[in-house]
Amino acid sequence: MDENNRNEILEKLQEKGANKPCPRCGNLSFAIVDGYFNHPIQEELTGLVLAEQSLPTAITICKNCGFLSQHALGALGLIEEEIKGGVNNEYE
Repeated sequence: MDENNRNEILEKLQEKGANKPCPRCGNLSFAIVDGYFNHPIQEELTGLVLAEQSLPTAITICKNCGFLSQHALGALGLIEEEIKGGVNNEYE
């Protein structure tokens, strides 16, 4: 992840009001992890399927206790609409 991506994630989190203290220890200092998590989306719980759809997230980490918080890139408006596939958008 380059500095521009990191700054864009930070800006979007601030716009959404995601600037509260750590839910575990109350610390106010966080860092953005230098990379992404990409969670596969499966329709069934039985077995492991190589999913065609996934949910990419940015991760913040509390600088005190290490608590990880994931933020869906689509919800932050940071991925193109056509690659949001598989995510139920009924809450938008």
